[in-house]
Amino acid sequence: MNNESSPIFVVYDDREFTSEEVKPFVGDRRYSDIIFKRKKLKAYFYDYLSDIKKDHVFHIHNRHEVGELRKQIEDVGDPCGILIVSSKAGIISNGNFEQLLARLPFAEDSFCDRAFKPMISFFKDSHELIEHWEKFQSKPLHSWEEPQTGMERLLSVQPLDLGKSRDFLSFMTGSTETRHFNQVEIDSFYYTKKSSDVRKMEAEYRFYDLVPEPMRPWLIQPFDYKRDGDTASYKMMRYYLADTALQWVHGAFSNASFEAFIDRLLFFIHQRPRKETNKSDVATVAKSLYLDKVESRAKQLFDLPDGKKVNELVSIADPNLELNIQIERYKALYKKYEKEFHLNYLSAGHGDPCFSNILYDQQRYILKAIDPKGALTEEDVWTHPYYDLCKISHSVMGNYDFINNGLYEVTLDDENGLILKIKANQHLAKKELFLDKLKELGYDWKIIRLGEASLFLSMLPLHIDHPNKVMAFILIAKQILDEVERA
Repeated sequence: MNNESSPIFVVYDDREFTSEEVKPFVGDRRYSDIIFKRKKLKAYFYDYLSDIKKDHVFHIHNRHEVGELRKQIEDVGDPCGILIVSSKAGIISNGNFEQLLARLPFAEDSFCDRAFKPMISFFKDSHELIEHWEKFQSKPLHSWEEPQTGMERLLSVQPLDLGKSRDFLSFMTGSTETRHFNQVEIDSFYYTKKSSDVRKMEAEYRFYDLVPEPMRPWLIQPFDYKRDGDTASYKMMRYYLADTALQWVHGAFSNASFEAFIDRLLFFIHQRPRKETNKSDVATVAKSLYLDKVESRAKQLFDLPDGKKVNELVSIADPNLELNIQIERYKALYKKYEKEFHLNYLSAGHGDPCFSNILYDQQRYILKAIDPKGALTEEDVWTHPYYDLCKISHSVMGNYDFINNGLYEVTLDDENGLILKIKANQHLAKKELFLDKLKELGYDWKIIRLGEASLFLSMLPLHIDHPNKVMAFILIAKQILDEVERA
């Protein structure tokens, strides 16, 4: 791409930490370390630079590295081009940025994406920047108050400013990967979900009207349901709120802010409308959710070639990890505590209140649950009272969102046994707080965690496209069973 006689340097300016507007979402960190769709933002940027010589790429964090950059520029001797991209730049991957990089050697003028505080700036002649080097060394271009004059306006790439909450949330809206049959369209006002799973779309749409009225304030009302051939869609108002998984994996919660959040979430769960019924009916629902689903999903996994391979791998490392052994352990524990699941009522259930389906504003205490399981009839609304709690627990206690965001590693210990490492703060104090809150509300943590283990076991075939994730889920399920057995 670059002409040897006139190289182009690419500078990723990563000197700033998250703004006060964005800290509530991802904590205090460099923008490059924000996780988006299972990768850090800096990894995406380096993917863009795959065709550029590595010695022409500079990732600067401090004044010293800015000084090193100048030495490299001066060593070239002849004027060279410099592209500076702020790590605050939210670049939408639509091919335009790659085209921009490819065309840099042919650029006739210097340019920037905006006159004030540009996210992307290109200096055709390095001397244009060196004239202001002392100022550049003091602070990034994207923080200068003075406008960039004498530069053309870049129109093909218009990055979002990730230091602004609205831009940040607009950029991160796709951070949780949709399933293969889903399509999501987002604009400034509406969130439109479309899918070939027509039955599910209708169930999600009808859920809001079918649930008891006291539950509705916690949900986002869908509207404009449409059926078009083999697909269906509906809309929702767009709320500029971050999902809790984003905040959780980035360590954005303090102990105090997490307590405020979990109080609100557990209030929603604990106060859901109930329907009195006999224990035998509740036992049937419990068996379907906590036992039958685990067994059917295990069969589904073993029917998949990759599922068999994963089971063989974990069994070689530790014969006790073999999935059938874990399932038998789980079934024995379920039988031991089965009567604890036999309540005399059912609850109106969201069905999947994991952290990625909970939107939350720490400053205003706004909480909205999205993507419910759905319902086609009033009877479909009712579920086992513990199920939603188990879903919450697998985010808090089971590290589900860390696994889902790639913040883990399955490795071998000194005895060649498999171990799971979480590459982030695991929030131990917040986990204890969660267990205390469960106890205050009258729940037995062993029962909730046992139900949580069923979730990890039943998820295995759904994530077989990431075999390491499946191994991680098996390890988590075993850990939960160990804890319940020891209790």
